Amino acid sequence: MATTISKLKDLDYDEIVALAVIEKDEDLNEIFTDEVKMSYNMLRTLSKEGKLSEGTQDFIRQLFDKVILTKSSLINKYVLLAEADGKTIGEVQSVPVEEPKPEMVVEAPKPTKEKKEKELPRRYGKANILKDIANQGGKASNAQLTALAINDLKNIYNNLNARMVNDLLTDKPKLTDEDYRDIRATITIVKNKLKDILKKK
Repeated sequence: MATTISKLKDLDYDEIVALAVIEKDEDLNEIFTDEVKMSYNMLRTLSKEGKLSEGTQDFIRQLFDKVILTKSSLINKYVLLAEADGKTIGEVQSVPVEEPKPEMVVEAPKPTKEKKEKELPRRYGKANILKDIANQGGKASNAQLTALAINDLKNIYNNLNARMVNDLLTDKPKLTDEDYRDIRATITIVKNKLKDILKKK
């Protein structure tokens, strides 16, 4: 039976402060940077301007709800960092909801539904693939080699995206006009090469 970890407190949420806790905690930082390939300074700037992507916002909130609020040391760090930034963190007061009295309703038995096939995970990261390869004697399949290459492609995207965000939002560009042309040309080549493969369902 899985163990459910409950929140120790339900505190006011501040995205900037939560991000600071993640940056300063070794375990949280490792989890976060494995998913988000962008500097914390850039993330803070985007957060303050309301331009942080919805996926990154959700990820920070999940770490806040499911990790930070479940450990007293991280809660203390969250409150202290907020105070250092001149912010006051209060405890969220839950409003009690009066439950309606149950009515005596006789329900017809529900038809049994066939069990759905187990859904595939949204992500299957590099660590999982390397573990699978090791378990099968170190010989990788074509699918595994391609999965590793796609992971490299994801890292390329994250690195380029961080540079593009910088160039779009600051006056200190990291890329030249020639770099922009090379990036577009390379993407066009890849799209044309994979066009028929991507049509397969």
